[in-house]
Amino acid sequence: MARRAAWLLWLACTGCVGCGGCRDSHPYVPYSIEATAAATPSASAQEPVDAGRASVDGGGDPFAGEPSIVAPAGASQWSLEGLALDAPPGSIFVSAAVRDFDGDGVPDAFAIVRPAEGDDPSELAFYRGTTPAGARLTPTTVLSPPELARGDGCPPVARLVVVGRRSVFTEIGAPCPAHPSSAPDRWVAVVSGAGASARVRLAATIADPPSAPALAVDAVAEDRDHDGLEDLALRVAVEGGGPPLEPGPRVVASLAWLDRPAGLSRDAGATEASFEALAASASSRAARGKEAALVPIYVAQARALWRATCAEGSSPRLVGVAGTGAITCGAARALEDLGIAETRSYATMGEPLRAALALDRAERPPASHTAARVAEAQKWIAQGAPIALGRTVRAIAAVPAAARGHEPSWGVLAFEPSGKLLVRTAAGVVRVDPDQGDEAAADGVDWKPAVTAADKALRWIEAYDPCDGLPVRATFAPASGDDVRDIALPVPPLLGGRCLGSRGAPARALPVAWGAGGLEAIVDGEPVLVSADLARASPLAAFLGQPVALGSPRSPDGKTYVFATGAGLLVQGPGRTRLYRARELDGTYAEQTDCAVSSDATHVACVHAGKAWVDAWDAP
Repeated sequence: MARRAAWLLWLACTGCVGCGGCRDSHPYVPYSIEATAAATPSASAQEPVDAGRASVDGGGDPFAGEPSIVAPAGASQWSLEGLALDAPPGSIFVSAAVRDFDGDGVPDAFAIVRPAEGDDPSELAFYRGTTPAGARLTPTTVLSPPELARGDGCPPVARLVVVGRRSVFTEIGAPCPAHPSSAPDRWVAVVSGAGASARVRLAATIADPPSAPALAVDAVAEDRDHDGLEDLALRVAVEGGGPPLEPGPRVVASLAWLDRPAGLSRDAGATEASFEALAASASSRAARGKEAALVPIYVAQARALWRATCAEGSSPRLVGVAGTGAITCGAARALEDLGIAETRSYATMGEPLRAALALDRAERPPASHTAARVAEAQKWIAQGAPIALGRTVRAIAAVPAAARGHEPSWGVLAFEPSGKLLVRTAAGVVRVDPDQGDEAAADGVDWKPAVTAADKALRWIEAYDPCDGLPVRATFAPASGDDVRDIALPVPPLLGGRCLGSRGAPARALPVAWGAGGLEAIVDGEPVLVSADLARASPLAAFLGQPVALGSPRSPDGKTYVFATGAGLLVQGPGRTRLYRARELDGTYAEQTDCAVSSDATHVACVHAGKAWVDAWDAP
């Protein structure tokens, strides 16, 4: 609630975007940010506004359109603005709009109708006007949505808006929070009355999975390239969201098509400009102490918008079914800029670990990778975690045991309180002197790789992306033999298309500790805490100092942590955090695994390419 209140304060204090002006030399005017955008108390400041475009009837929001007229309750016949309309047999009117949609000088009507009985979805009916006026009209065209997911007792959506001289926008369906489904439950379409019969110019389905941000679509049809034909644009917005992720603000992107003889042609620049505007807004706030804390939520919501809209995200919620193929967005540079903004916000807040993890996320495909941006971001991280250079990387002869499958496990390296290093191998445990290099068998060390609760009643067996656009999940197996437990984590799915099917994809999981306070872990770069009873999972604000398990990324005394990041080996101890680097390791930091650190933070060991090494640093 505190963060939500902070968001409202942010919206009240400043706008996210401003008008970039009109560029008549381009068929579509991309939305842009002005660095000196004026402050405004309106929540609409969260969305890109092209002030150079008029709405259907001039002025205001170009996507506002002209609302339809609500029908009298239960009416199957309706006299509206000089037209006498008859609903299809067995149907009643929901709403209608009257206008000369076919350009013949005689008013026509679009109407949403629904069955008088039952819960079948609504339909869109078109009534072509006649001369002389006054004759009763029956629909010349009835358009039905595709098969949609439905739940008993869920309120229907039936929206009709005039969005152009010849076109209407309709939304039909029944999103059902009580019976959530990942299947499409809404249909949106832009329909034209011009021509021999009403025709769908553009249509898409929308899925509303449980706890996902609310997704809204609006449309406008206007001649953007001055060729006498109505071009189309959709405005897609997401807002809110539910557990386990935090609700985010309203963010929007635009999709645009130009009407060409061969059909609608995507103007991808419009969409890229929308995400560039979101990234610029986040970047402008990331270095401001009072606003930096809000940037990660904003970036997460912008990424949620990209996943919901763009086919590259592998599980889009908005899927074109007519007039367009897969809706691709590109915006690789904008995605990187969003991640860089998140990195800077954490650096501004004095959280170098989260900044380093955010930078790793920022550089993953489909985001672009810009070496200069990475170098700049690493300097921000180094301000809170000064760089320490190692002496000599010593290779370890003992071959660490190889990980099996995708089950999370404790690492194969651990320091003892004496400063000696333990290496778990397939043949047993080996003790290594990190300074002299001596290696010998360490008999009697009980070291199990399985990640289990302190009472051994639960074992963590999986972290996976369900490939449905919803948060990453974790699976636990009770020792009692009962059914496995599955819980959603506060970890959004990655942007890239790692999901090639419907069975899910493994997520990167690093266990940190598991005690009475619950399971601490880093999953896909997000620190999380799963409650001991598996009732909930939440972001991990700070490590709890629970008992140390062999193979965790912690020192024997539990006070110091080490994490491999692209910026270096981040060692976090009492009152001080540093980036450990060594010349021999440059270019491989993000590939290091199973890292361990000594209690005095003078030694770190990791595994790279199946081989273990250890190095020494000066004491902090």
